[in-house]
Amino acid sequence: MKEKVVYCGIDVAKEQLDVALGQERWRVPNTKEGIARLLKRFSGQRLKLHVICEASGGYEKAIVTALQKSALAVSLVQANRVRQFARAAGVLAKTDQIDAGILVSFGMAMRLPPSAAQSEQIARLRELDAQRRHLSRLLSAEQNRLAQLSCAELRSLSRSLISKVKKQITTLDVRITTLIAQDQNLCAKAQKLTSIAGVGPRTATLLLAQMPELGSLNRGQAAALAG
Repeated sequence: MKEKVVYCGIDVAKEQLDVALGQERWRVPNTKEGIARLLKRFSGQRLKLHVICEASGGYEKAIVTALQKSALAVSLVQANRVRQFARAAGVLAKTDQIDAGILVSFGMAMRLPPSAAQSEQIARLRELDAQRRHLSRLLSAEQNRLAQLSCAELRSLSRSLISKVKKQITTLDVRITTLIAQDQNLCAKAQKLTSIAGVGPRTATLLLAQMPELGSLNRGQAAALAG
């Protein structure tokens, strides 16, 4: 008889982890000590656990890594997917916060495959790509601001900042390209992705960074993961 999967939701914040498991709700600090306490509590559960965590700007890295090292199934999901699900189910409004209980409901409904443990190369690629996306947003905002400035001194400072940001983006592009080229697996995936009409190097990099499971999923699973 197949063992029933029990879903656990962990709402990740900078300072704490809010956990929902069945009717239980508790909180631990988002620290090594807090995560160790959480894993000890999980080890006492005679259940087939599947943990659902929301991506939270990097604050989820420690808990996800710890869960995977402990051989616990964990799925890392994007916040917008959970929010869309919750709204469709009438659970929350635009201003409501996603909580651990909603993550449990999302996991039960979507039945996601566990996220694969990240290799060092994938972790580095995600970090580089996240920084590039941050700089791209900064560049766009500063270019828009420059168009509104009338003071010559401020315009000069703005153009200087724009130039520096562009140089950093170029540097990151070189590092991303080099990282992908030096990893056989990433390089093969990148070549397959860019062979698809409309998929360029930037889109391929984003997919490789955010969906390292590509290549091990069927079409339905890939679509569910991408949302």
